[in-house]
Amino acid sequence: MSEGRNAPRHMRDGFVDQRMVVWPQSVVDKAINGHMPMNLMVSDVGYFPDAAGHFIERPEGCPQCILILCVRGSGWVTVNRRRYRITPGHLATVLSGQPHSYGSEAGWTIYWLHAAGVGTRYFTAMIDRRGLLPVMELPNYLKIIPLFDEIMRELSLGYSSTHALVAMMALGHLLANINAQGRSIATSQSAEQRVRAAVGSLRANWRDSVSVPELARTCNLSTSHFSSIFRELTGTSPLDFCRHLKVQRAAEMMDHTDWPLKRISMEAGFNDPLYFSRVFHRIYKMSPTAYRQRTKG
Repeated sequence: MSEGRNAPRHMRDGFVDQRMVVWPQSVVDKAINGHMPMNLMVSDVGYFPDAAGHFIERPEGCPQCILILCVRGSGWVTVNRRRYRITPGHLATVLSGQPHSYGSEAGWTIYWLHAAGVGTRYFTAMIDRRGLLPVMELPNYLKIIPLFDEIMRELSLGYSSTHALVAMMALGHLLANINAQGRSIATSQSAEQRVRAAVGSLRANWRDSVSVPELARTCNLSTSHFSSIFRELTGTSPLDFCRHLKVQRAAEMMDHTDWPLKRISMEAGFNDPLYFSRVFHRIYKMSPTAYRQRTKG
């Protein structure tokens, strides 16, 4: 593949059983600038198994954002003159225009893609705020491999808008999954792990009363730091998170039982049925009675 002045300085030619699809830039531009739901698109995507001797160096960077997921073996990525070791479950993100190099002497198995369009900036800004650039850990990385495969399959079928749309939506799903499960590999990751454990505990004990300062103390964090990390992980505050859990459980009870609303509110941890109704309406935009009467399924 030729990338003009951004072409890699070194690259071993091919690996056994590798897969790779590259779309013409004109077709990629047409997909991005057309009447599509998102302004992002995959221009290149591939799978390199047991790629010993793999080496790419781009002193002037690449026009697209690059994602590299390691699933076996090990390698390295150098960004901003710092070298990061890459092992299974690590994802490297190289920003567009960012000088970089990466490779593996012993061999690694990687899925990779180049993402174009301004929509990629939204994704990279999110993970940058969480300290996940340029390398993060993906605990459930095996779950996103089918999305790489889907993108490769669609792009290999032709240049139609239908294939472009499926690939675009699969890329959006992939980026959302990466943002949701990504964890920092820096020393500060222990704080994030402790907050993740607290989130899991809240899910398991959703009926219990919540004290944010107490939760923060169990994580050995200040209340403000705990709340900041909690919001990054869940998108909401600890108290709102718990209210949503309780209301969600109440809605499930309304779907599967004929209990009166007063009992459901108590079972969901609301001692005041009127307060329960107000919270339920704020979240579902309807009263509990209207929700129960609505046709579902």
